Amino acid sequence: MSASPEPRLPKSETAEGSSVITKRSLLIGLGMAMLMPLWPTYTSFVVNSTRADHSHLSMAMLIPFVGLLILNAFLERRGIGFSPTELLTVCCIGFVASTMQGEWLTVWFLQMLTMPAYYASPENRFDELLLPYMPSWTTITDRDAVRGFYEGQVPGTAFPWGEWFSVLFWWGALIASILAIHLCLSVLLRKQWMEYERLSFPVATALLELTGVSGTTGTLRTLVRNRLFQWGFGLTFAIIAWNVFTWFTVNLPMFPFLAGRYGRNVISVAPGFPSIVTTFVLLTFCLGYFTKLEVLFSLWFFHVVQICVVGLFNRFGLDLGPNDPWSSSHPAIGWMTFGGMAVFVGWGFWIARSHFRDIFRKAFLRDESVDDSEEIMSYRTAVWLLLACCGFVFLWLWRAGMGVETILAWSFAMLVLFVGMSRIVVESGLVYLRVPLTAPGFTWHAVGVGNMGPAGASILTLTMSLVADGKTFATTQMAHVPRLSMAMAKRSRKAVAPTVLIGCLLGAAVVIIFVIYQGYYGIGSANFGRTTFKGIGSLNGAGFSRLAVSRIQGDVLFTDWNRFLFMGIGGIFTGTLYFLRYRFPGFPIHPIGFTICGMVEMQDNSFSIFLMWGVKTIIMKLGGLERYRRYAPFFLGMIMGYIAGVFLGVFVDVFWFPGEGHEIHCDP
Repeated sequence: MSASPEPRLPKSETAEGSSVITKRSLLIGLGMAMLMPLWPTYTSFVVNSTRADHSHLSMAMLIPFVGLLILNAFLERRGIGFSPTELLTVCCIGFVASTMQGEWLTVWFLQMLTMPAYYASPENRFDELLLPYMPSWTTITDRDAVRGFYEGQVPGTAFPWGEWFSVLFWWGALIASILAIHLCLSVLLRKQWMEYERLSFPVATALLELTGVSGTTGTLRTLVRNRLFQWGFGLTFAIIAWNVFTWFTVNLPMFPFLAGRYGRNVISVAPGFPSIVTTFVLLTFCLGYFTKLEVLFSLWFFHVVQICVVGLFNRFGLDLGPNDPWSSSHPAIGWMTFGGMAVFVGWGFWIARSHFRDIFRKAFLRDESVDDSEEIMSYRTAVWLLLACCGFVFLWLWRAGMGVETILAWSFAMLVLFVGMSRIVVESGLVYLRVPLTAPGFTWHAVGVGNMGPAGASILTLTMSLVADGKTFATTQMAHVPRLSMAMAKRSRKAVAPTVLIGCLLGAAVVIIFVIYQGYYGIGSANFGRTTFKGIGSLNGAGFSRLAVSRIQGDVLFTDWNRFLFMGIGGIFTGTLYFLRYRFPGFPIHPIGFTICGMVEMQDNSFSIFLMWGVKTIIMKLGGLERYRRYAPFFLGMIMGYIAGVFLGVFVDVFWFPGEGHEIHCDP
């Protein structure tokens, strides 16, 4: 199976843009950084409408950004339109800031600050086994303070500033440090991924097309005149518009796809085997057009293999104990794929050793022969900022009560997930992606409760707030910022890094203030539209706390070597795949498919990936590169039609179904 052609980029992959960043683009970008995470928080929590956080290419960013592109098409006629660099500036800031939205980072963060105290009871023993070991600057322990947040503040009662200020300050410092770590890693890996390994960056390719960086044929104003773009947009938008129309009556059927959870079809295989799901996930399908064929094949191929393996494990009664939150379909698969991801990341670091050697010479020896002028941050700044932030995170966790062994295990898992998830999205364009195993989940079994102690176990539970619905936060988005910045003029790139970080912090501050205000003076967080603050199920702060208590009281106190056995098997298998790829050029299976084959979302995405693999294979066989480029506007049109359809659904919910909304864009 041959690889796909490289995506069409401006002149060359390292082409420099001619326009510069302006003050208006920075101001609009910072404004978007506050708007993009705020609007989905309101529509999801208050209106109970479509969530915008499920995809790594967040709908929270896409809808306002496409609105800006449409406005720009009219401004261009008056000669005052935004340049491609200005649009990319807004895109970079908003792309990352959108992850601060309510149901991405903020909600999980606020859950872990409040739920242990609010849901504590004699039965769950939070007061006995967790809260005494959580310092006052890491969580809110005052029962009256959190009661006001969940049930609404009693009239005449003062806001508990003292309880909130120190907690928000220290958690804000931790989150800012982790964001800076993400950015520094992205800067240090940009040249290796983009220039040396020539990864495809499908998401960045689509965004570059829409902003017009690819030339006059890529601007939205030109795309809308393309007949294939019109067909893609019209077909997608018409289907969603019809489904929205059916909300007003019970007599009309909905189309069985592009209809949120109503379009999910399940086919049973056999007892004990995972089901096959034939959901059509539009963003996965369309972005797959810009992904290499070998990657598409590997994604669906390994998912089929995973179904068979999990079925055999279940039929033979393999039991490793309970699964971890957001882990894979079976604990053994989760640990195997995490081992595969560790080798996936480690191999990437190994082949980048010459590049890392150059970074070391530039950062510590000030070697002028190493050129970092194209980066958004000098290598010296990136390395020292990375070390400083890593040191702060280490001290924060240690001061909170986590032991050194626990911190090192957690940090190792976070590094694997940060780099692994980023590279997978950069190389595959798969935007519906979750971790195969969380960093706290890895640490629980690597260190064991007996070694970490009750204080370490309590703080490890709080770090579930950083898992952010199994997606991590800002990791994959940050990886695209240096790539998108390459289309800007060199003299403008240095302004991108601080502006992106400021935008993230502004977005987080606005959303946190909004959610806290709605909790105390609005409808109360226990009444938010989703079940996030209701303490129901296992995927929330109360569920994580119950899991921690059960493990503190459990029998497994030290390292679980059975799970590490499967981690080793997964690592060896991934290493074998790399050996075969280098030993036999053209070997059709890519290791990237194995690293995420057990991810729950792959169950819903694999069918769309299979369809795109078939479609793209036919196009490449019959028409080659010319036909591949010719049909690209059709899939861009489908993406734009989907965005417009989701916006229509949110608009209708806000005005006609407030509090009783519908989901179009949902977790597939």
